[in-house]
Amino acid sequence: MVKGFGLTGTWSWTFATNEHIWSPGLFRILGLDSGSTRAAYDLLLALVHPEDCAGVVSSADMLQTGRMAQQTFRILRPDGTLRTVMSRGEIVAAPDGRPVQAIGVLLDVSDREILARAQAAERRRKRKIFEQAGAFTSVTLNYPYTDFSPEWLELVGQPKQVLLDEPTLPVLKEERARWRDHGRELYLTKQVVHTQPRLLLASGETIPYRMVMVPMFGPGGGIERWMNYIAPLHLAGSAPSAMRDSLERFVQGRHLRAGRALLGWSMHELAAAARLSYSTVRRLEDDDASASGHARGSALAALREHGVVFSFMNDGTLTLGKP
Repeated sequence: MVKGFGLTGTWSWTFATNEHIWSPGLFRILGLDSGSTRAAYDLLLALVHPEDCAGVVSSADMLQTGRMAQQTFRILRPDGTLRTVMSRGEIVAAPDGRPVQAIGVLLDVSDREILARAQAAERRRKRKIFEQAGAFTSVTLNYPYTDFSPEWLELVGQPKQVLLDEPTLPVLKEERARWRDHGRELYLTKQVVHTQPRLLLASGETIPYRMVMVPMFGPGGGIERWMNYIAPLHLAGSAPSAMRDSLERFVQGRHLRAGRALLGWSMHELAAAARLSYSTVRRLEDDDASASGHARGSALAALREHGVVFSFMNDGTLTLGKP
């Protein structure tokens, strides 16, 4: 949604190879031509307003400290226009603490009105999907539950306090114990929770639903919240984009090797398709902690582009296939 309004851009810098990758959105925010401009962190620094330079992390500081902080500063574009951006990034480190890669995102907050319109449009879109299809996404801060989304309360027509006493009350009585035990085990082991219960809705209908709960991990590796996808079982489709990054954390080296096998690819061919180095692909397949989530996402995108489909079974097992 934010990308569609031209308000955000992403970047990465792999230190060993000095490879810089910028998204098209970042070039637009900076007022640069992606076809004739070579991406580089120092180029981004050169566009920072002189009065704001002191507060922006330099290349040397980034490499020495291995840290980045959220910052807001002004960008002076080559055409003379001024934009205010919010920057957030992180350093990916090797097991010995050595910085390996920096990744970040810039959000253009110059025009708060445009941002507000984008957010309002997204809320209207989600509401229409809920009204027409009974599908929605929400966030749960912890488990066991202490709250429920407005959409869930409206869908099942039960008061909040009643559901706090018995969260599985909307599930048909003969299925409650099964799905309660199944979901609790996956929650407590920090796995993807995937259930397909029959729900008694506020409308009086009984409809099979797909309920997927994905742990969203913070920088320290702990679970910060759970992202929920709730939709009638007959609705086909891929995971909402908000869930994609966290779902991809469950992809291991064996899954990438299986994906290559489905396509008959070597590691070199996967590296070329994903625009990664051979050593990066090798680290990914060896489950090396120094391999970044950005690199894993690039490898997965390359496999998907050539027909490999990743799916979660009811028990949370990740499977691969190729139509």
